[in-house]
Amino acid sequence: MSFFREANYDMRMAAADLYDYELPRELIAQEPLADRSAARLLVVDRATGGLHHRRVHDLPQILRPGDLVVVNDTRVVPARLVGRREKTGGRWEGLFLRVDAASGAWQLLASTRGRPALGECVMLTDRDGADAVAIRLVGRGDGGTWLALPEVAEPFTTLLARVGRVPLPGYIRGGAEQEGDLERYQTVFAREAGAAAAPTAGLHFTESLLAELAARGIGRARVTLHVGLDTFRPISVERLEDHPMHT
Repeated sequence: MSFFREANYDMRMAAADLYDYELPRELIAQEPLADRSAARLLVVDRATGGLHHRRVHDLPQILRPGDLVVVNDTRVVPARLVGRREKTGGRWEGLFLRVDAASGAWQLLASTRGRPALGECVMLTDRDGADAVAIRLVGRGDGGTWLALPEVAEPFTTLLARVGRVPLPGYIRGGAEQEGDLERYQTVFAREAGAAAAPTAGLHFTESLLAELAARGIGRARVTLHVGLDTFRPISVERLEDHPMHT
């Protein structure tokens, strides 16, 4: 058996272990840098295999005229939801993922005590804790998600602006929102609303950095890839090819 096949075999059989590691909490930044582009950047030289420690604002010197930078213009929506089950009064938390185009139902990840039943209502609260919008659980989706219909006919962006919080990951201040987070947890080229989390590498670009790249003859193209369920799902299988990748 060749080394390549042995390595492939090991990767298939131990996928979960290969992608699981300990990251000390004290090494996780809790606040963004004042200058986004001052973030550290690891540059890999594919020709030599060399590693170089740089900063994001060095990109105009690292890239060459004629190169192309592709950015994800998805816009993060305030996707974290807080509310209470009308049946029990128990606290309920959810994460908005997307809207089903056919039915208009919201696809959600949800957490609460007990086992909610189909047909139950959840009252979502605004940032001040006041009752704002009721949603009804109408179905189950893939990967343990719920389908819910708001009991008001408004665009999801309008409703989320009223009841949603910034969907910070739990390792940043326990997910607690602070003033200014919605702007800071957004790329400068964000345009199309729909992401439940930021495309994090893009957070380090600034308008001045983009202008400098353009002046150097480095092109830019846009794609829209909404960050959704797949970014929250851990690998729980032994064989990497058995891991379900979502849209």
